Amino acid sequence: MNYTEISAHPPLSRRVKDAMRDTRTVAWRDMLRTSRQPEMLSFAVVMGVFFLLLFNYVFGGAIGAGAGVDYIQFLVPGILVITALQGALQTGTGLASDIAEGVTNRFRSLPISQGAVISGRTLADGVRNLAGLILVAVLGTLMGFRFASLGAAVSGVLLAVGIGYGFSWLGAAIAAKVRSPEMVGMLSMFWLFPLMMASSAFAPTESMPGWLQWFATHQPVSVATEAIRLLADGGDATGQILYTLGWIAGLVIVFAPLASRLYARS
Repeated sequence: MNYTEISAHPPLSRRVKDAMRDTRTVAWRDMLRTSRQPEMLSFAVVMGVFFLLLFNYVFGGAIGAGAGVDYIQFLVPGILVITALQGALQTGTGLASDIAEGVTNRFRSLPISQGAVISGRTLADGVRNLAGLILVAVLGTLMGFRFASLGAAVSGVLLAVGIGYGFSWLGAAIAAKVRSPEMVGMLSMFWLFPLMMASSAFAPTESMPGWLQWFATHQPVSVATEAIRLLADGGDATGQILYTLGWIAGLVIVFAPLASRLYARS
């Protein structure tokens, strides 16, 4: 094999190393853009704060009394997950905007891994989600919510970041397919609102109709919420954490290749 052939077909380890480097570069570019456009961070945080205040002060008395729970302690884990999902929406709309504005065409002209364009964005959105979730957790603490320990707090926030990261790949797949920021925003509502409302984030699933309980209990928003609740209350969360990690892995395994393939065709 001559030098030209080696250069045209670098070994797998080299391609992986280059892809990781390109992913870091794209992620850094997106995080710099966030620092210059802080409203990209504030959207998810504002929505999380909105839901926290709305459900705690408007519905909390009725729901908490009916379920016999300390409602702020019940509510905040769900709000953390919902905030992460709100942050995940920005992956789809941001990627669709880049496609519509021709930014991705410039990426295609560069000698970089094209898969890094999406993986870098999902990584940057995960970091942005982490910052937003910390702010929401601090507000919840000021309102009376408590984690059992610092380790539980760190684990709970990271679980929320993880579930948001998984759904970021779903948003990226939608964006790569439809390529319109407005359409991505509308289509995202079709998966966000059913998962958000038919979950244990705001009320116990036991209060739901029997035909809905199984779905509400086992869908990813409820699974992640229950894991964070167990961490907050100091219970044994091992099973629920593993269940959540399974959902995160499943979302990434299904939607990461799909998003990359659709992006390559766009």
